[in-house]
Amino acid sequence: MKSIVGKKVGMTQVFNENGDCLPVTLVAVDRCVPVLSKTAEKDGYKAVLVAYGNRKESRTNKPLKGFYDKHKIDPAQILTEFRGEELGESEFGKPLSVDIFKEGDLVNVIGNSKGRGFSGVMRRYNFAGAPGSRGSHEAFRHGGSIGMHTYPGRVHKGKKMAGRMGGNRINVKNVKVVRVDSDKNLLILSGAVPGPNGGIVRVSGLRSVKG
Repeated sequence: MKSIVGKKVGMTQVFNENGDCLPVTLVAVDRCVPVLSKTAEKDGYKAVLVAYGNRKESRTNKPLKGFYDKHKIDPAQILTEFRGEELGESEFGKPLSVDIFKEGDLVNVIGNSKGRGFSGVMRRYNFAGAPGSRGSHEAFRHGGSIGMHTYPGRVHKGKKMAGRMGGNRINVKNVKVVRVDSDKNLLILSGAVPGPNGGIVRVSGLRSVKG
């Protein structure tokens, strides 16, 4: 299994062996325990269910508490599954470590982008806005006309308008693992990954590359 759940710590910079400065993102892995395996014969698909983080028992409802008691693990912050993964029976219940990755690996990172709330068209879609003169009146940052001809006489779906911005599931592919810190259970990934500092991200391995 080459997938893990972690928490985005933030961005910093490191220097490689050539002295080049590289922007990187730190991903810390807390308690991340494989719970059970799903098979194509029984469930219709192959996956491994993983429990990440810790949750107070007082904040765990009875169905979830029964699930955790059945599998003899402490309540977790989240339960998520990685499809297409396999794991030996002896490895269930044992925390995963960043050692499953190595320097040079390429990974996919999935997280939720920062939520920006209700935003106008200039911020959301980079509209230019109305000119500041030439008769403009209290419509400098408006989206402009959204109407159309008599037929079909409606606003088409997908029209760029003001609305909720951010908070979307983002998948960044082919992110290079710059370093692996086993002592601190820390992954150092090249460039930026989605989400705010402290946000939960899923990291799935692809393959190794040289250089």
